[in-house]
Amino acid sequence: MYFLEIKIEHKDFLGRIRHWDNLKVAFETDTVWIRDFSSEQINSAEIHQIPYKIVYEAKENLLFEKGKLLPSKKLPSGLLWSPILRALPVSLPKFNHNYFGIDQRLKMNLKSSENVKPAFAMLVSFEELKLYIESAPKYRLEPLKWVVIDKRILLFGFPLLPVKGSTFWMNHDFLLPTGYDFEWFSLTGTFQEKLNPSKENLILWNEDNSYSVIPKETIKPLSISSFRLTFS
Repeated sequence: MYFLEIKIEHKDFLGRIRHWDNLKVAFETDTVWIRDFSSEQINSAEIHQIPYKIVYEAKENLLFEKGKLLPSKKLPSGLLWSPILRALPVSLPKFNHNYFGIDQRLKMNLKSSENVKPAFAMLVSFEELKLYIESAPKYRLEPLKWVVIDKRILLFGFPLLPVKGSTFWMNHDFLLPTGYDFEWFSLTGTFQEKLNPSKENLILWNEDNSYSVIPKETIKPLSISSFRLTFS
């Protein structure tokens, strides 16, 4: 049997699993406990995206943190279990995503994602683009825009050019490597508010979790003449 433990001040995040009416909930001082997960539920994206949680597997009344071999604690005794629909009211207090206390910080890490989105941008070298653009037909370049970043060229638009490069997809004003998403993807809007409140920039995210800020006003239409003028 699986159990989920979360501090009561973070119970707002449980709203995303409230519709799983097979679950039971119990309260212990400042902690919320949830049980009766199926194996599919406990390994789902909904559970993965709940921050501040701890997931346990129960064996002989001992709780083993998921993925660990040694027990962490005993299951508290005397818990009163109620159906999740009854224990969690429909209107939960709104959690302030913009506030993170000293012990409530979330790192903006990327992780591999099976939900691959269409590429919206491509980062290529100057040499690679030059080989193609010098003989490219005008209509092939017209749908695209570009900007120089870190001695490389970032292309935007559809369809992208048939050249070698790293591709990115768009989420809010973040450009994320294709095949990746934020570990806490449900908080992407919050990350946007923290890093780009004016929405005047695009933020290019790298697989090593570094990023570059690109002012939108620096992005221009792609053409042979603009390319030559920039690098003349």
